[in-house]
Amino acid sequence: MRGAAPQKILLVRLSSIGDIVLTFPVVAAIKSNFPGCKIDYVTKKQFATLLEACPGINQAIFFDHSLAQLRQQLDFKQYDAVFDLHHNLRTRLLLLACAAPVYRFPKNNIQKWLLTKFKLRPKQRTHVVERYLVPLQDFVHYWKPLNAAFQYEIPNIAQFDIEKRFSVKPKTYIAIAIGAQFATKRMPTDLLIQLIGQMRLPIVLLGGKEDIQTAELIIENCRQNELVSAVGKTNIHESAWLVQNAKALLTHDTGLMHIGASFELPIHVIWGNTTRDFGMYPYRLEQEDVFHYEVADLACRPCSKIGHQQCPKGHFDCMRKQDLKQIAAVLNQ
Repeated sequence: MRGAAPQKILLVRLSSIGDIVLTFPVVAAIKSNFPGCKIDYVTKKQFATLLEACPGINQAIFFDHSLAQLRQQLDFKQYDAVFDLHHNLRTRLLLLACAAPVYRFPKNNIQKWLLTKFKLRPKQRTHVVERYLVPLQDFVHYWKPLNAAFQYEIPNIAQFDIEKRFSVKPKTYIAIAIGAQFATKRMPTDLLIQLIGQMRLPIVLLGGKEDIQTAELIIENCRQNELVSAVGKTNIHESAWLVQNAKALLTHDTGLMHIGASFELPIHVIWGNTTRDFGMYPYRLEQEDVFHYEVADLACRPCSKIGHQQCPKGHFDCMRKQDLKQIAAVLNQ
């Protein structure tokens, strides 16, 4: 490692929820190796509250449409290093002629293209957190893996009385994150209804305001279940609190999956058009209590590293052919 410990480091990750949460281990690794180092973080303004769950960050700086304004706001000379954990055209422009040394994480775009275009799987699956740590390893000239504890610390203000608010006792229910940004990552509502109808434990539905209609349909068609909805009623930290206090989490490939990975509870992931080969699966050093449900041997999967708003082939077999009985049986156990 270098002789002189850094005094201040800048991290840049503009979006989105899951990707930002997965940079928290980088903050932990910096603090572990350099306890006195201050860390500033640049992200989009809409993700401001998310950073409250990462106490290692000293100052959050927000991007609000204008790169020129953000460049004026940032004094790059004060930083010993800048870690570009987004590594796209926008962050390259932001950090153009930066006065501090810039280290970028490997995006592996060619590997992702080969995976989506020709279904060529990588010889070794590498989690994105491991790639986010590469800039720190390059900076400190350290080739061995760095310790990267994953913590999502829920602010005290978001830690409410679950039984009083939702009439369900902690550690007795399954939390189900019903949403995802792209439709091809979400199980269709009719299948969710069938799946939930086979489950025996109490259920708490989680999601944003855009998922309210789906939640209402589930409640209407699953009257036999002990089921409550927190969809559209909780912010991201309150949703995380419901996940932390659940008996298990059932989720799609989405932000709450990554948040849930930082808590000690079983995680059950339903995969649609994406796969673990992209490196965006629950980050745990040991993959204990992580269960994956996916339709194997589909020639069209993965069709995108992110997702689509409708199946490019029209059949949506990656979700339509999920074994609902198996998923329900594992959760009921």
